[in-house]
Amino acid sequence: MTNLHYRPADGYFGDAIPFYFEGKYHIFYLKATRKGDERLLWSHIASGDLVHWKELPDALLPGDGDDPDSGGCWTGSVIEKDGAFHIFYTGWHPKVPVPQTICHALSEDLVHWTKDGRNPILLPDESWYGKADWRDPFVFLHPEEQRYFMLICATANSGPVSKRGCIGLATSRDLERWEVHPPFYAPNFSGPMECPDLFELDGHAYLLFSEFTEGMQTHYRIADHLGASWRTPALDTFDGKRFYAAKTAGTDSHRYVFGWIPTREGESEEGKWQWGGHLAIPHELLVSSDGNLRVRCPKELMGAFKFSGLTGGQIISHAFGKWDLDDKGIRGERRDGLAYAILDDLKGDYVLAGEVAFEPGASAFGLLVRTEADFSAGYVIRFEPQLGRVVFDRFPRAGDVPALVERPLPMEPSRPIPFALFVDTSIVEAFIDERIALSCRAYEHYDSPAGFFVMEGAVRFSKLRVELSASIDQ
Repeated sequence: MTNLHYRPADGYFGDAIPFYFEGKYHIFYLKATRKGDERLLWSHIASGDLVHWKELPDALLPGDGDDPDSGGCWTGSVIEKDGAFHIFYTGWHPKVPVPQTICHALSEDLVHWTKDGRNPILLPDESWYGKADWRDPFVFLHPEEQRYFMLICATANSGPVSKRGCIGLATSRDLERWEVHPPFYAPNFSGPMECPDLFELDGHAYLLFSEFTEGMQTHYRIADHLGASWRTPALDTFDGKRFYAAKTAGTDSHRYVFGWIPTREGESEEGKWQWGGHLAIPHELLVSSDGNLRVRCPKELMGAFKFSGLTGGQIISHAFGKWDLDDKGIRGERRDGLAYAILDDLKGDYVLAGEVAFEPGASAFGLLVRTEADFSAGYVIRFEPQLGRVVFDRFPRAGDVPALVERPLPMEPSRPIPFALFVDTSIVEAFIDERIALSCRAYEHYDSPAGFFVMEGAVRFSKLRVELSASIDQ
């Protein structure tokens, strides 16, 4: 069996550096060990189907002594040129005036890597940039200019102090000699704009970056083509705060975004969020008619499970309010308050997929996740049509504590909304309406069952199917 969410046995999964080559997805990633003096390294997994991941030898290890990466090898990118593979990465050396520098490594097989003896190969030009941030190089061949662009997480040396984060730029004709230029993108949006990424899909160009100073999320911008002005979509994120440092890889027609879900200290709901955790389910990117991006669960993953159909009459063990069961699904109704139904056999790890449609006037409805049968405590994916959002939440919680994850979603009565819910040990991920995703942790009530609910209205769940495991056959 293979786990749904990958994590190395000897550490934790950090920033993903995806690279697609000859039918395989290679995910290089920063591995954290959390063993005292942390020095991040590049580990490596690969898959041909986005489901089964093979571990490969570590790609980059921290250097020694005065080496520019003696403090750790941080995020970067991978590119192929003339049959050779290049890693451009961040060297971290905390005891020098410029602690973050751009370094380079070479390989002939994508597995065994040799660091460039010239490292570091690129430092910030203080004409435009400060010394503190110079990391996460993303290299691509610009199709019109026929030269290589390197996008860099940098800090401008002017502007509002807390909003100087920018995406720096360097260019090269041969991947050997680099020239630093003014910022590629500097919107004074936040602090450092980490892990930049750029790709083209369905006639649009997309720029990604992650920020931790304002909202801990990965954002994107759209342009009609490379060289055009970037614009901000109404919803410029792929997921919530617990899907971070997302970067992409794929073909000309299929693109996936890869992020990680952090753990909490002490594996507890009260613990602080930590750096590193598990690889999230890859989010497939879809382009809407207006150019905005949507996400869905990859079909490859959905096809890997052996779903079985279910009806409410087979599994409901406890109901409060009015629930009608038939061959088409389950309908719940209560116009003056709460109704819920418990699916007692659905607990632990599972995958639940189906559709949900609400009748006009419903204030809230959704899925119960690991919820006590008496409704004393649990987790919930709550659709709130009047507010146009979906929330992953726990209850009870103090009123001044925010929901775990919140995502905007416009909804219309009677229109079926498809969903896929993955509950895997302490991880909950949901893909809804082929538009949004919610990724988070849920540490409590592991043996409590799933269910459905509705508040002040009526709702129908249909086309329900389930897999009573979150593992996949090899």
